[in-house]
Amino acid sequence: MIDLGISSIDSTILIGYFLIVLLIGYVLARRINTGDDFFLAGRRLHWTVIGFSLFASNISSATIIGLTGQAYVGNISIANYEWMATVVLVFMALFIVPVYLRNKLITVPQYLELRYNSFTRKYYSLVTIILTIIVDIAGSLFAGALVINVFFPNIDVVTACYAIALISGLYTAAGGLAAVVYTDVLQAVMLLIGSAIVLFAVLGQFDFSWANAVADIPVEKTSLMQPADDPTLPWIGTIFGLPILGFYYWSTNHYVVQRVLGAKNVAHAQWGNFLGGFLKLSVLFLIVFPGAISLQIFPGIENSNMVYPEMVENLLPPGVKGIVLAGLIAAIMSSVDSALNGTSTLIVIDFINAKRPELAPVQLTRYGRITTLIVMTVAGLWAPLIRNFEGLFTYLQQILSFAVPPIVCVFLFGFFWKKGSTLAAQYTMIFGHLLCFISMILMNLEIVNIHFTIMAAILLVGCSIGYIILSHFYPDTSLPPSNVHWNWKQSIRIEGQPWFVQPITLATVLILITIIIIAVYW
Repeated sequence: MIDLGISSIDSTILIGYFLIVLLIGYVLARRINTGDDFFLAGRRLHWTVIGFSLFASNISSATIIGLTGQAYVGNISIANYEWMATVVLVFMALFIVPVYLRNKLITVPQYLELRYNSFTRKYYSLVTIILTIIVDIAGSLFAGALVINVFFPNIDVVTACYAIALISGLYTAAGGLAAVVYTDVLQAVMLLIGSAIVLFAVLGQFDFSWANAVADIPVEKTSLMQPADDPTLPWIGTIFGLPILGFYYWSTNHYVVQRVLGAKNVAHAQWGNFLGGFLKLSVLFLIVFPGAISLQIFPGIENSNMVYPEMVENLLPPGVKGIVLAGLIAAIMSSVDSALNGTSTLIVIDFINAKRPELAPVQLTRYGRITTLIVMTVAGLWAPLIRNFEGLFTYLQQILSFAVPPIVCVFLFGFFWKKGSTLAAQYTMIFGHLLCFISMILMNLEIVNIHFTIMAAILLVGCSIGYIILSHFYPDTSLPPSNVHWNWKQSIRIEGQPWFVQPITLATVLILITIIIIAVYW
């Protein structure tokens, strides 16, 4: 166990950080007057806030520890999740964002009611709530608690889970989405600064020369595309599976999309997506490569989860450690607060308000705060129990691979195929999830031995075939309204803006940068 020997300077930085986060929640709580204020930050979010919040909500402490450790023991292909996120965010900005904002959605499941019917809305909302609580929130709490326990051995996992849940829940319940996104900006900045400091310290061992640092790393470790039989992430899974997982996470997962729905207008929503995509590209260099390079500095580390702590302990002086640890804790809370507020919004808007539309704005806000605290409590109590189920925590990411294909199918056809029918959407959701559940059991029994990212692609194809057949034999009597479909004229150009900030221009630049990075590290 590593003993960081936290100095008084480090402790002061950490305490100061927590106080600032809580202060932001308190200040923003005083500005909450309506349901829109609580659930969508009054629909006045600037593109910079959206971009940083998208980045922060996706990077958890487990991500930092996991990416660094995987690059140390394996290769950098784990970074494919990051650059693929950039591609998906570009796709979302051009094709999905205009549809969402044109319909003034409060929750993502509302789109399914506009496109299909109320059943698909409530079914998907319920699935999202369950997945978010047991996978995203509880998983982030447990992973964050493990990380804190590594750095602070005197704090046990259960206590750490409760502490993270309490702090994140308090400012989220107080300030709503505004508190989430504005604290996310602070947390993203802390995360980027902390990661840059660690990278700088690692490069310092090689005279601050990138060429010297990577010169002795085996070529296969610095390749993004791994063989088809690679157990971590085969190239087939990267090309065909990751876009599916990415589309679900960035385009249909409400707790992520919520800050986009709160944008001032379509332009700010799209620009925020592009900024988020640009920031995701930095993960390869700020987090993944330091893990690969550190193999030369700290050879022989048996537990990959200890790679990042080793770098912090041995390469950083007092005071600087406090900044890096604040960034690490920021990564924990930015994931938890987003999921808490998103889940609360789904419960209040899709179930409570849908049943009681007469509720006043102040009542919706009260329900939002109460449900946030309830979700916080449930997830906080569930999180420590994860350690009692051997192997369950390992499956958490795989669960999404089997849960999302029917969802992605229904959304994609909903956006781009006007003849997709309501009955097809309902049965694809229900029987698609049944098929995915059976497939997950067969994989875990090792009856089927296919990488989960490849399985996600196979299941999507199966769901799509079923959706098309059902839509053909059981069509709707009338076509859905035109505003629920993608319209290219409203996607690639923003009136009154110069060419260099037009969506198509920014999308082209971001995709070109991504292609260059992939080509260099292919």
